[in-house]
Amino acid sequence: MVIHTAERRTIATGPGRNVRVTRSAKLFSQQGLMTTLRKTIVAATAAGIALASVAEAQQASRKPAARASAAPVEKPVVVVMPVDETPGDSARTIIQRDLDYGDRLTPLALDASLLKPNAPPDGSVNYSFFAGFKVAAIVAPRRSSTGLRVAVYDVATQAVLRESDFAVPEVPALRETEIRDSVIRAWEQRDLESRAGLVRTTFLRDSLVAAAAKKPPRNRKKRAAEAAVRDSLMRQVAREDSVLRAGIDRDVAERDAALPLLVARDLALRDSLVLAQRFALHGIADEVQRWLTGHRGMAQSRVAYVQNGRVFVVDSDGANNRPATQTGTALSPSWHPSGTRVVFADLNDAGTQIVEANLVTGGLRELSATPRGLNLTPVYTPDGRSVVYAHARDAGADLVIANLEGPAPARRISSLELYDRSSPSFSPDGRRLAFISPRSWQGTRMTPQLFTMNLDGSEEKQLTPSAKGVRSYRTSPDWSPDGLRVAYMQQNGDFQVWLIDVRTQAMKRLTTFAENEDPTWAPDSRHIAIASTRGGTKEIWVMDVESGRMRQLTDAPGARLPAWSPVIQPPAAAPVAVAGRGDSGGK
Repeated sequence: MVIHTAERRTIATGPGRNVRVTRSAKLFSQQGLMTTLRKTIVAATAAGIALASVAEAQQASRKPAARASAAPVEKPVVVVMPVDETPGDSARTIIQRDLDYGDRLTPLALDASLLKPNAPPDGSVNYSFFAGFKVAAIVAPRRSSTGLRVAVYDVATQAVLRESDFAVPEVPALRETEIRDSVIRAWEQRDLESRAGLVRTTFLRDSLVAAAAKKPPRNRKKRAAEAAVRDSLMRQVAREDSVLRAGIDRDVAERDAALPLLVARDLALRDSLVLAQRFALHGIADEVQRWLTGHRGMAQSRVAYVQNGRVFVVDSDGANNRPATQTGTALSPSWHPSGTRVVFADLNDAGTQIVEANLVTGGLRELSATPRGLNLTPVYTPDGRSVVYAHARDAGADLVIANLEGPAPARRISSLELYDRSSPSFSPDGRRLAFISPRSWQGTRMTPQLFTMNLDGSEEKQLTPSAKGVRSYRTSPDWSPDGLRVAYMQQNGDFQVWLIDVRTQAMKRLTTFAENEDPTWAPDSRHIAIASTRGGTKEIWVMDVESGRMRQLTDAPGARLPAWSPVIQPPAAAPVAVAGRGDSGGK
C-alpha cells in the first residue's frame, strides 16, 4: 500500500543530501512514510530552513507577454480613451492591459493627441476615423461624481453599445509636506507659549537677583523675612523654569516621533485607496470584456503562491506582490470563496498541519480537527465553512472534511479504504470532488490517476483513462470554474500540463517546453497559472489555454504551488496583511 503526497519541497538534511517531497509527484511506502517525515522534520529543524526576505513589489508590466506558436485568432480591436493626464499607471493603461491579458480583445494604443479630437467628451465620435484602424469598439471612461462613467461605442453601428457608472475611489495626492507643515505649525504654537513662559521666569529670576543685590534693611528680622520670601520665590521660579524646559524637550521629542508615524499612517491609507482603485479599474475592464464578448474577464483576482516556505499574494496583472505569512514552511495554498483568506499545509514538529491565514487582519490559526500527522492539499468547500484535505493514517491517506467553526474532529469522506486519495478539487456546484489516487489496472504499475466522486464518497469514477502497459502519472487536478474541464499535470519526463474534458474525457496537452507544474484556473475558465522553469528559474506564469499565449506573472525565483483566487470584490480587495505565529483574529 502506498501513500501519495501532494506537495513539492526540497529540504536540506546535510551535505549532499536532500529529502524531496513532491506535490502529486512521488510515492512513499506506508512503512517508511512516518519515519521519513520525522527525519525530515528533525533535519529541517537542525539545519534551519532559509527564508527569503520580503519580495519587492514588482512592476505590473515587467515583461511583455509571449505567444506560443498557434494559429492566429482574429479578435475585435478596441481603443480605450484617456481618462485624464495622470502620470504613471493611469486608468487607461490599467484597463488597456487588462483587456489585452484577457485574450479576447486587441487593444489599440493610439496617441492621445489623435484620440481627443475624434472622440471628445461630448460624445460626438468621428466613427470613420476609427473605422480606418479597423476598430470595433471605443471604450470611453470619464470622471463622474461616484468614480467613472464608462461608455462603449460600437463603430459598425455608430451607436452607444453600453454605458454604466462604476464606483472608483479617489486617491489623494501625497501629503507628506502638508502633514509635516501642520505638525510643525502646531508645535511652533506650543513652543511659542512655552518660550514666553521662559521669558517670564527669566525676568522674575533677574528681578529677584537684582533685589538681593540692593542694600538690605538694618533690621535683622526684616532682613531675614525679605531673604526668606526672596528665596521662596527663587525656588518657585526655578521649578517653573525647569517644568517649561522639560515641556519644550518633550514637545520636540513628540514632534520628531509623531511626524514619521503620521506620514506612515497617511501612506498606508493612500496605499489601500490605490489598491482599491486598481481593483475597481480591473472590475471595469472585466465588465467591458463581458459587454463586448459575453465573457467576463479575470483581472479582478489574485494569485497566491509559495516561495521559500512563505505564502505570497500577487494581483492578476503582476502588481502588488506581497507576503501573506512571515515565516513557516507552507505548502499548497488555496483560496476562500470570499477572497479574504487562504488555507495551506504547514510543516512543523507535529507533522504537516492545516493553517488558515486571514489576509485582512493578519490572523493565523491552525485547524484543530487533525492536530498531528500528515495533512496535505487543503481546499475550502464552495460555501467556505469547511475544508477538505488529505489526512494520512496508519491505514493510508484519505480525504477528510473538517468544519472551520467548531472543534469536531475531521470526518472521512469515502467509505472505501482500498486506495489512497489526495489533492481534492471541487466542481463549481460543490457536489463532486476531483482527486488523485494511485491505482493498478490490467497489469499497469500503481501510479496516480484522476478520479471524481460525490462529496459523500459515492459514485467514484476514474476520470483519466488508463491503457494496459502504458505508464501514465497524472496529478494536481484543478476543476475549471465553468465545470467543463479539469487541468492537471502529467509526467512526460518532466512534468507537463494537460486538460481533460469532464464529459468526453478528451485530453489536451498544453505545455511542452521546460518543466510545468501545478495548474490553477482563473475565474474566467480560460487562463491558468502554472509553476514553470521556461524562463530559467521556476516562476509563476499565466497561460491562455485557447491560444497558448504565456506571460510571466512573478519575479520571485523558486515561486511554486500557485492558487488562483475567485473574483475579489471591494472591500475584500484590501492590502494583504502579513500573518505570523502568535497572531490572532483568525476569522
